[in-house]
Amino acid sequence: MHRAGGAFRVRALWSGVASIDHSRVRQSWDRIGLWLRTHVRQAPLRPAADAGRLDAVEAAQAVTLPADVKEWWALADVSADFWIPGDFAPVALEEALDTREIWLLVAEEEGPLFDQNGEPEPRFLPEFIPIAMSPGGDGLIVDLRPGGANGAVFLWDHERWGLGVPLWDSIDSMLQDIAAALESQTPVLRRALTPNPGHGLCGLCQRSGCVAEGVLEGDR
Repeated sequence: MHRAGGAFRVRALWSGVASIDHSRVRQSWDRIGLWLRTHVRQAPLRPAADAGRLDAVEAAQAVTLPADVKEWWALADVSADFWIPGDFAPVALEEALDTREIWLLVAEEEGPLFDQNGEPEPRFLPEFIPIAMSPGGDGLIVDLRPGGANGAVFLWDHERWGLGVPLWDSIDSMLQDIAAALESQTPVLRRALTPNPGHGLCGLCQRSGCVAEGVLEGDR
């Protein structure tokens, strides 16, 4: 569901992360996966994407996927259940691309990107790509635009639109945060639990309470 803008693709970059067994993404998922296998029911697995498919997406969509995003989609044993706080389940690459295209079409039908005062309207952009979805149709998306938020994970409310503040700086930090929260039974998104004067409490915190024990509650 998105086009995207700005290509950089060096096959050597992918080859540098192709062996992901010792990466932090792999390590964090292994910790999460162990906790889930110990405490909740077994769930279907999200399909993995191989390096060739990820390369093809970068070329076709004119996007640059950060290394940890590639590693995330290359993991072959990720649970497809709703284990991400806020009741989100990881989606396969193909589902992410389909959702992206739908949201881009909706944004296009909304008309101009700027209001009559020249202010940007909240729109789903080609440089956004979802990584997880909730049953209600909201998403966790990664911002692929150049700049300080590149690779950051945001909540995308399909009714309100707009990004708000980043939930995590990257998929890598998201997985580390969730792994630590599950193991210690402490809140995730600690920085988001302190309201920002400009934005208030993050939307995901308001929805989920940001507590580790809320993950897959009732599935133990």
